[in-house]
Amino acid sequence: MLALIGLVLIFSLFVAYFVNKGSTLTAQEALANYLHAVIGGRTEAAYNYLSSANKAKQSLLDYKTANSLGNGLIAQVIGGNISFVVENIDVTGDRATAVVAMTAPDFPLMINDIFHSLAAGIPEQTLESLTFVCQNISHFLDKYQRDNLPMQTTKETFSLLREGDGWKIKR
Repeated sequence: MLALIGLVLIFSLFVAYFVNKGSTLTAQEALANYLHAVIGGRTEAAYNYLSSANKAKQSLLDYKTANSLGNGLIAQVIGGNISFVVENIDVTGDRATAVVAMTAPDFPLMINDIFHSLAAGIPEQTLESLTFVCQNISHFLDKYQRDNLPMQTTKETFSLLREGDGWKIKR
């Protein structure tokens, strides 16, 4: 009986430690979790990291609609190529400013390349347009394989504020 009480006590302390640890994230941890959620297409998780002022401006449904990455397969392929490093975070009281180096595919270059290639237009005949579209999609999938993917790194600034016992993103 004493062993059972001891086991329950140890389990309770273990649970209390991890529940408390999860609610006291640093500003950097909260920002990293938010960015991972956005990149991973987990809009509800990302929304939970927004400040109450941001949530007052936009409901979860509106946020999901505006920030959904669409088709899960495409989001995984593209999101899997995005990384970030929090280079600097300045915490002053209940506010923080972070500079993040974001490395991602060079989307403007790729889209420009695709549109330039399609400038001749898609044929009107069904079978010809099928061939044209499939060949072009295949061409770009081959061209932009992971090793040949043009990448760019940009620096972005994020503002955070402490609300209650946690840090939230101020957009």
